[in-house]
Parts: sequence; C-alpha cells; structure tokens
Amino acid sequence: MKKLAVIYLILVILIMGLSSCAPLRKPLDDRTNYSKYLFDTEIFIRQEDWTNALNSMEKSQKAWNKLKPLLQVDIDHDYVNDIDNNFTLLKGYIETEEKSDSLATILLLQKIWDNIGEM
Repeated sequence: MKKLAVIYLILVILIMGLSSCAPLRKPLDDRTNYSKYLFDTEIFIRQEDWTNALNSMEKSQKAWNKLKPLLQVDIDHDYVNDIDNNFTLLKGYIETEEKSDSLATILLLQKIWDNIGEM
C-alpha cells in the first residue's frame, strides 16, 4: 500500500511539473533555435539589412510553426494568435523597410516568448 501511495505522489509531482510549459520551452527552443532567429532578425533590422532580416524572420517563423503544436496545449491561445499576427505584421514591415515598426514588432515577439517562458 505504501508503494502505491509513493507512486501516486511521484506521478502527481511529475504531472504538476510538466503541466507548465516553462520546463518544455528551453529544450524546444534549443532544438528549433527560435529565440536565436528572433535575435538575429532584430540585429539585421537594426543594421537595416532587409534581405537578411527577411530570411531570418522566415526561419524564426518556421521554427515557431514547429513549436506551436507542442506548446499550444498548455499556453493561452491568445499568445499563439499574437505571435502569428505579429509575424504577419513583421513581414510587411520588413518588406517595406520600415525600421521603427519592424524593430517594435520583433521586440514584441521576443517579449511574448519571454512571457511564455515565465508561465
């Protein structure tokens, strides 16, 4: 009976620990390089290197599309929508070479990603 209680306790602790996306975010980010691509995009925007900014943004969006199905079970769907919508805005801003709007949008994407990690 004590073994069964210990097993249940361990399972409860594991479930509580894994029910947050914070422990999953870092390994998934390491595997997809999502935050690295976001940072690279920011650097290219600051340098007004629009071709590389667009390429890096597309890489970060592909990485996000790999992450999204794994995270959207645990995070508020508004975060997913915000990230998707901001990628759409960012692409338009980069294509029209709008530095201030591009920079604000990439910083917002990074902030949303940081907020997801704090959940």
